[in-house]
Amino acid sequence: MIDQEPMAVEVEQLGFAYPGEPAAFSGLSLSVPRGSVFGLLGANGVGKSTLLKLLVGLLQPASGRVRLLGQAPGQAVFSRVGLMIESPNLYPHLSGRANLEVMATYRRLPRQRVAESLEAVGLQPAGEKQVRHYSTGMKQRLGIAMALLHGPELLLLDEPVNGLDPNGIVAIRRLIRQLNEERGMTILLSSHLLGEVEQSCSHVGILAPGRLAYQGPLSQLREMNQQGLYLRIDCPEAGRALELLLQQGWMAELGEGRSIRFPVVQKSEISRAIDCLREAGIELHQVLIEEDSLETFYLNLYL
Repeated sequence: MIDQEPMAVEVEQLGFAYPGEPAAFSGLSLSVPRGSVFGLLGANGVGKSTLLKLLVGLLQPASGRVRLLGQAPGQAVFSRVGLMIESPNLYPHLSGRANLEVMATYRRLPRQRVAESLEAVGLQPAGEKQVRHYSTGMKQRLGIAMALLHGPELLLLDEPVNGLDPNGIVAIRRLIRQLNEERGMTILLSSHLLGEVEQSCSHVGILAPGRLAYQGPLSQLREMNQQGLYLRIDCPEAGRALELLLQQGWMAELGEGRSIRFPVVQKSEISRAIDCLREAGIELHQVLIEEDSLETFYLNLYL
């Protein structure tokens, strides 16, 4: 049964290349769980928009298979999918409400969907204002309102906070959370901003050139990053301390100033290292636990 499919988006062994260019993707697979907010994270130009276009049939893959809500891309499934790729196409001299009414008429949707969509994105007070007077953030929200008109189960958003000021970013972030939590909507969004994915998403896929470097729950990515713990010890005899720790099998190195730094996996290793140095008569001025940032971890995965 389609409704029992655990994945809202499934991509298997996808291959694609623009004419005359190297392959953008080769054997790429991706799974987006139902009910998740999935962040497709990658640098500009890595192919995030291309992948979203492949998902909805705006581009045709050379190989592989795509399933949205358990179905192949086509008219039947598109009635269940909302889409905003790149900047929304809007009529600047029409009001926000009129823009939605044009789309509702084209899609033969009930007129009350317009008011519902404006309310969902918080644009009812500005619904009668011409779009040319909208801020960038308001235009983004209107684009999302268009994608919501037909009541989709799955929402695809391409860089929804790109170019927004902090207030606009917070508004879009709040909207995404609300749609997911209150409507149970699955949301797949692309972004080049690691911090935004961290704050908005439950799952993440890290898209590197031609491949997916990681996909899974964001919590799992954080757990993997916790393995990047380091102990830094400041001491006057850093050279002798380094030599001693290397003799004991520690993967230590000299740090900044008079310090040594080495990775630790378990907290018990910290006390063992400190005891080892103290027993050798080495004076310790400061002991710090340092952690690689998620950004550093992301860059290591990406490269």
